[in-house]
Amino acid sequence: MERLIRRCTDNLLVSAAICFIAGAGAAFYLPPRWPVGPEPLAIVAVLLSLSLLALLFIRRLRPLAALFAFFLTGLVHTHGALQPIDDPHHIATFVTQPTKVTLVGRMLTMAEYDGEQTRWDLDSEALLPHDPAAPSAFRPVRGKVRLTVPGTLAPEFVPGKKMMVMASLDRISTYQTPGAFDYRLHMAAQGILCSGWIRSPHEIVPVAEPLRPGWRDLSFVPERIRQHAAGFFAARFDRDVAGFFQALLIGSTVNISPRLIEAFKDNGCFHVLSISGLHLGLLGVFCAVLFTWLLKRSTWLLLHVHVPTLALTLTAPILLFYTFIAGFNVPAVRSLVTALLVLFAVMVRRQRTLIHLIAGAALIVLAVTPLALFTPSFQLSFAAVLAINLIYPRLPLFLTPEEAPSTLSPQIGRAIRVLQSMLYVSLAATAGTLPILLYHFNRVSLIGPVMNLVIEPLLCLWALPCGLLALPLIPVFPNLAALLCQVGRPAIELTVWLSEAVARLPHASVWTITPNAGEIVLYYCLLVLLLRPGKTARHLVLTLALTLVLAGSFTRSLWLRETGQDLTVSFLDVGQGTCTLVQLPDGGAILIDGGGYQSEQFDPGQSLIAPFLWRQRIWRLDGLIITHPHRDHYNGLPFVAARFRPQWAMVNGDPGEEPDYEALMQTIRKQGGTARVARAGDMLYGGREVEIACLGMNDVSGANATGSINDRSLVVRLRYKMRSFLFPGDIGNASENRLLRAGIAVQSDVLLAPHHGSRTSAGASFMDAVAPALIVVSAGRRGQETHPAKEHLARWRQLQIPALITARTGTVTVRTNGEDMHVATRAGESLRLEKAGKDAPLGK
Repeated sequence: MERLIRRCTDNLLVSAAICFIAGAGAAFYLPPRWPVGPEPLAIVAVLLSLSLLALLFIRRLRPLAALFAFFLTGLVHTHGALQPIDDPHHIATFVTQPTKVTLVGRMLTMAEYDGEQTRWDLDSEALLPHDPAAPSAFRPVRGKVRLTVPGTLAPEFVPGKKMMVMASLDRISTYQTPGAFDYRLHMAAQGILCSGWIRSPHEIVPVAEPLRPGWRDLSFVPERIRQHAAGFFAARFDRDVAGFFQALLIGSTVNISPRLIEAFKDNGCFHVLSISGLHLGLLGVFCAVLFTWLLKRSTWLLLHVHVPTLALTLTAPILLFYTFIAGFNVPAVRSLVTALLVLFAVMVRRQRTLIHLIAGAALIVLAVTPLALFTPSFQLSFAAVLAINLIYPRLPLFLTPEEAPSTLSPQIGRAIRVLQSMLYVSLAATAGTLPILLYHFNRVSLIGPVMNLVIEPLLCLWALPCGLLALPLIPVFPNLAALLCQVGRPAIELTVWLSEAVARLPHASVWTITPNAGEIVLYYCLLVLLLRPGKTARHLVLTLALTLVLAGSFTRSLWLRETGQDLTVSFLDVGQGTCTLVQLPDGGAILIDGGGYQSEQFDPGQSLIAPFLWRQRIWRLDGLIITHPHRDHYNGLPFVAARFRPQWAMVNGDPGEEPDYEALMQTIRKQGGTARVARAGDMLYGGREVEIACLGMNDVSGANATGSINDRSLVVRLRYKMRSFLFPGDIGNASENRLLRAGIAVQSDVLLAPHHGSRTSAGASFMDAVAPALIVVSAGRRGQETHPAKEHLARWRQLQIPALITARTGTVTVRTNGEDMHVATRAGESLRLEKAGKDAPLGK
């Protein structure tokens, strides 16, 4: 106890940061509104009482009494940031659903053009809804909005410019699928709660205003420099080279193609594209050396001031200004705060370990942006720096100056030690961030430490210095700036070539399930044991035992199926598409369809379906059922099939209208699976009282005559004991009636609404035959006017059948033991169906 108290008092800033972060983390689990329940209040009261007692009676504990204040500060500060907005004038208060408006505001950030569309942030000032029922006058509002328009903005629109736009605004939403990236939280951490789409650049006009004092535009200077620099690079270089210069110098990655982004993730060097400590370090060293040299030219300064201290003082505002130019993101802010604290420590002669400076930087970042704690950027940034400072010094040196052979020249020995240091830094950062990487991204590069030895010198020691020298010259000497960038261009081109070549190697990176909290804690405990000096036999045995436990827990589902009594069916929120995961009592997993919204930057398989499977700790799929070859039912499956290697796939036999559907079939076969056409009456799966049968539409009378791929969808019925589920694909009224005329039993407890609940499906006769106790509609947020149809919702309400729409409730999970059914949604709704309905036989 004495030792623990001494450690805490000797590292009070570190202890304070840990307590603040603990309080902030606890805030995430508190009820949304104060006052909280009696239990949390009781805990707070007890902790406060103990702190006061310690402060009054136990002298040695007095320094620790303040730690509770940091815990409580983190709790209250973060809990307040997590609350829904309650400002009556905030724009998010007026925009609760898609709304067409005229918006007036001031451009806050640079316009980022990615080759197709431009985005920027607007500080809103006035809003006029395009609603006849709303007041016909502008109402004052405030708050930031992320705006996007196809094409480019006119050159007159620069940060600080006042503009009027006609846009469709909405609250920023995120896919409510466990494992998916929380885009809403990511934007909330930046203070942005609404986004808007502008149909055309012609719907953006400048707003004339009286002459403003020049000082009022000073805050926009960094963003104007960013926009001017981005335009400079885009005009003089091809997209890849321009994108890399923009990423390295101004923190914008929109012009780096998704292909290169994936290549950098494969080789473990994606962090190089984020402005961080290395960038500020290079700039700081350059400025400090330059200022020192210039100041030493003055004899008076040498006699009256401490020149190194003055040089460092002059360096600080330059680092601050560059951080604003770099976009003021979390890694850049963390690096800035750490650098400023280092400069301050040097100036006051109080240098200690960097751990205290990192703790101070974390406190400052979280004090300004408390929601940053929950973002991968903050977690990875600080974990990497901590790991480098804690792990790197404990790694053994292979070649010290004293051990170097006499035949080895000093230059070669120095080069070997530099390479060793670079490798150790990369290994330390990888070791420290591994669980966080796997938790958020399920991916780790096996060649990352080696590739960093090549990529980092090319970009950070060649291209980056050239760019930093060119950046201040762009406004005054653009040709000289372009020449300097041309010097750095070969480094970027070589980096691109190397990244693409290495990314083609098999197993350059591996994908894994999501580690749970216990495995993360166990990993870091194991890391501490491995790095502990003076290992004894007891430590070695404990290390080996923890390694076996961790490896066994993490890979358990690969070699041992977890059986149970429940069947779980999860209807994923994938936007305008469909994906359903069936987890069988015997531990197997079958995916029915797998498609949703897709773009060049967004793959529903990689971003939604696979992360959900990994969060469920699924390494392999037993099978796939693809109801029909429309993209909103399969465009996420190529990624899934390549990573989860399904043993079989059932399809409806249509060749599909897009070439990538055939590529999907080839991927399944290449992974060792089989693809077969399912027909009415086929038993697709059977075992442990679970049956999955095909009811149609192949071989159903008249079904093959229709020209609609939707109407030839597979219709699949799942039964477990007394409970059943129906998955009718996208069939319409015509196919529904054919099923009924053929006398096929379709009665089911849970119905996935056909064709996303559109008006041309879910006819009255079909719904009467199914007689569901629950209807799930898989549809996107943007299509809610037609999917599901309003008349369907009205009829289902009249029949008192609960209907859950994934766009509103998020992922819907139904768990049953064959009798009782428990329904839960990602949004927090729950439903219990206790009595099973009539059980109908499968097939004809």
